[in-house]
Amino acid sequence: MKLIYQYTDDGTVTGTSVVADDYQPATGETFTLPPAGLNTPLKYNRETDQFTGADQPEVVNPGPAVSPSDEQQLLMQQASDITQLKALAMGQASQIAILSKGSAK
Repeated sequence: MKLIYQYTDDGTVTGTSVVADDYQPATGETFTLPPAGLNTPLKYNRETDQFTGADQPEVVNPGPAVSPSDEQQLLMQQASDITQLKALAMGQASQIAILSKGSAK
């Protein structure tokens, strides 16, 4: 035996029944409790210029903009400087290798 939920077109549960294990649910019946507003149609309200209903996207307030702290900015600048110094050192090592090769001849 299984418990079956009966609900209306707007998703409101109207009752439950106990049915046989091989019972196939009809329209407006389900074996799992339907979430509130499951079948609520999507409607447009001209006055508020908004949609309401089950398919309405969740509006998320982005909150205040976040910027890096002074310490984080300093660390980022130091990382950039280190990268530039590494590139400069590699370029100089390459020039030294070329000059050494030329003077060896």
